Amino acid sequence: MLQHPYKLHMCNYIGPRKEFFRPEEVHAHHVIIGMETGAFEYTIGKQTGTASFGDLVIVPPGSLFKRKSLGEITFHMLVFTPLMEPDPSLGVLPSGKVTINDVNRLSSTYSYLRKTWLEYGSLSKENHLSMHMLMDLLHLTLLEYKYMEKRRKKKEPRMQLAAGYIHRHLFDDLSMKRIADNLGLKPSDLTRRFRLEYGVTPIEYATNLRLEEAKKLLLETDYTLDTIASLCGYENGSYLGRVFRSKVGINPSNFRRNNHI
Repeated sequence: MLQHPYKLHMCNYIGPRKEFFRPEEVHAHHVIIGMETGAFEYTIGKQTGTASFGDLVIVPPGSLFKRKSLGEITFHMLVFTPLMEPDPSLGVLPSGKVTINDVNRLSSTYSYLRKTWLEYGSLSKENHLSMHMLMDLLHLTLLEYKYMEKRRKKKEPRMQLAAGYIHRHLFDDLSMKRIADNLGLKPSDLTRRFRLEYGVTPIEYATNLRLEEAKKLLLETDYTLDTIASLCGYENGSYLGRVFRSKVGINPSNFRRNNHI
């Protein structure tokens, strides 16, 4: 029988809530915090930072982990122990924040974790799918960490500001021209530089985030499509339906029916 390289102690989906259960804690095992919505400030030893969607925060065992939410948050928390030596080609587990550039794959992993939690609750840690999703997050983390230094040399601070603006105004009337003007760029330059930084255009980036929120509301509420559209920054349910079908490949009502637990 194939032995998994990790033991999963917790695999929880938490929120939405205004703050963490505890402002600080020392964990006996490795911890991953993956934000779905909202942001938080953290301190791990001497490391400090702010994390939001797209960031995974890795906390090694025995480290003092302080955190403070910046508004309402929804997140995944996985607690685990490595049972074998890490893959030498990837190196040891990092500590602190790692930004995952493949947000589509990250969103897909979050979706599976969320559905597993909704079905199994606190027993999610014993589900084989949760273990696969942990390994997927770790693989993404280690690959990103391996190339972090290389990318850091090319980092575009203005594109990070653009991404932050999109997160803060995700459900408002987003204007790429306004973002470009604020950064002193032409809209075409913003699109080109953002794609180089994140692999997608600003519009695609925002659309992916909005659709993940729409998926969550479809599965976790009985809201009408018009209500979900208004909560996700779309004019009406018809427009959201067209975007949803185009990007997800299925209409919202079928998505809700096929994935309802």
